[in-house]
Amino acid sequence: MADERYDLIFRGDIVLGQPLAKVKERLQQLFKADAATIERLFTGRPVAVKRRLDRATAQKYQQVLQKAGALVELMPARAEADRGAGPSRPQRPAAPGLSLAPVGPLLKPSERPRLTPVSVDISGLSLRPAQGLLLDASERASGEVKDVPIPTFELAEPGEDLLPEHERADLPLMAVEPDDWGLADVGAELLRAEERAPEPPPVAAPHFEVAPVGAYMGELKRDRAPVAPDISGLRLEGEG
Repeated sequence: MADERYDLIFRGDIVLGQPLAKVKERLQQLFKADAATIERLFTGRPVAVKRRLDRATAQKYQQVLQKAGALVELMPARAEADRGAGPSRPQRPAAPGLSLAPVGPLLKPSERPRLTPVSVDISGLSLRPAQGLLLDASERASGEVKDVPIPTFELAEPGEDLLPEHERADLPLMAVEPDDWGLADVGAELLRAEERAPEPPPVAAPHFEVAPVGAYMGELKRDRAPVAPDISGLRLEGEG
């Protein structure tokens, strides 16, 4: 319908990723209102920020508010006769005997449990001075203090030998004469004929053939006598 009107309903929802403080600041600038007025929009209850707009105008306001970070819904406007009837959602009947308590303690002084203070005897307790021993001389365990040998270590300089001359082992030096050494050609045998391992003797492999699919392989079948169980002690239920 061309003459259908819409209300812009705000429930306190904002665009994902937008800071709440920034959204409230933009709404103050957009509506030219103070912080207290904008704060009343974020109570969680649906609030009509604009009423009885045509669809094109309502969508323009919706886009402007969305750019500011607020999410609003387009709801068909109610007739003038229904404005004083309250919200269209059904109201739950109030429970008899129930009411909301004011801000503060929920229990009356007569309803609070009374706790009996506990008396603790601290006459035998005292505080030691700071950085002092917690035990008296009579409370300490008596025992001979043993000397623990602690070796002295020193750090060597970078590149210094860790073993002194008298701790080094004398290793025999091997006499190497590289005069008769040479480089072999690429692909040449590095071992002489007398240095090679003997070749393994040839193994005579029998002649095998692959049988066709489904051919009889000549396997031996065992002749087994059929088992004859004794069923003389069994009977069917219901027989005499």
